[in-house]
Amino acid sequence: MTDGHEGSCCGGDTTTSAVSRRTMLRAAVLGAGAISTGGLLVPEAAQAAPAIYNPFSAYPITDTWEGHLRRGSLGGIDFGMGVGTALPACGAGTIQNIPNNGTGGHTVTIQHADGYRSQYLHLSQFLLANGTSVGAGTIVGRSGGAAGAPGSGSSTGPHLHWHMIDPAGTRISPLVFIQQNPADQPRQVFEAASNAGWRALPVSGSAGAVTGTATTAITVGTTKILYTLNGGRIHEAASNAGWANLWTGIHGAQGTALAAITVDGVKLVYNVVDGYVHEAASNNGWRNLNTGIGGAGSSSISVIALNGVKYVYSIVGGYVHEAHSANAWRNLNTGIPASAVAAITVGSTKILYTLNGGRIYEAASNAGWANLWTGVHGAQGTSLAALNVNGVKHIYNVVDGWVHEAASNNSWRNLNSGVRGTRAAALGLDGVKLIYAA
Repeated sequence: MTDGHEGSCCGGDTTTSAVSRRTMLRAAVLGAGAISTGGLLVPEAAQAAPAIYNPFSAYPITDTWEGHLRRGSLGGIDFGMGVGTALPACGAGTIQNIPNNGTGGHTVTIQHADGYRSQYLHLSQFLLANGTSVGAGTIVGRSGGAAGAPGSGSSTGPHLHWHMIDPAGTRISPLVFIQQNPADQPRQVFEAASNAGWRALPVSGSAGAVTGTATTAITVGTTKILYTLNGGRIHEAASNAGWANLWTGIHGAQGTALAAITVDGVKLVYNVVDGYVHEAASNNGWRNLNTGIGGAGSSSISVIALNGVKYVYSIVGGYVHEAHSANAWRNLNTGIPASAVAAITVGSTKILYTLNGGRIYEAASNAGWANLWTGVHGAQGTSLAALNVNGVKHIYNVVDGWVHEAASNNSWRNLNSGVRGTRAAALGLDGVKLIYAA
């Protein structure tokens, strides 16, 4: 579906419109202050770029940036999705809602740092008040676009239109922006232990540091093992080898979706490649195999084992899905909305922790996956980890760049561990809780 004559949308609102075509042409002629990418002007970096990710990677693109330009639009990308789909913020910022914004219909603007803005068009519902501060992944509204429906503007069918606006007021492609300003640069991984007052220590020295854009942790006996994602490659480092970082041979992994587990002494790694969850095992030479679990977002997956069966949880279309090895990985919708997921077991019960609009929820298989808010709020991004330590359930999340811990025996009170990081993993060993943060 398309935006009709979306080129004129937002034009009546000076706070959200792109610069004039004359200005764009002038920039193209001058050349010195801008570069051209596929018909798109991208200013050279004069200001720092905010951290932006694509929260809609699991949805099909129904109209490209170039397609918009050919139709006379100022540019945008359309993602096909049903009316009422939850829309996560693509980055941190402040909300401005614009009802009936010309042909764009109901529009939400996320005012990022450094003068950048993102806009979602054709919404069916606003969810947050103007001026609300949000983190990446916070649900800011619900999609619309049904022809003639309130808030749809000139849209001819259900979809979401997304574009960004740079500090100069020029509309730019968010996917090109992300490519040129990747939010997830590899970072040094640190380890902090509860019995050391969470004192964070670097994993390996600067020359052989373990770095990654995502990390997950397991134990094999008393050995702690980290898997990290770096440039599409998954690396393994073990505490009994001085954290020497070795490439497993697994490549093509995307986003920050990474999970690992041990089953009968075999180490297994799960990652997302082109919307499909892949499994690789230490006993098959880390050969990366497509499980057939499709439509998975590349931001968050989790895995547990129960009675020898491996269960994978992924985000598909904004909902948590469960697939397991005993049903040939058939993917089933649990009905739980989320932008991130972490899973544990308590006895024979499977328990999920999910992130939705900055709030963390708990759902259990023996309660029919009834989703309950834990009271933990303010979580950002897609970093979510969970542990069962001596019957106490623990959640780890990131709030304003710090890893926080909440536990079931303290009524889920969220506490700052003092460990800095934008992403985190956790494991338990001999009663000690360990946080890995990058």
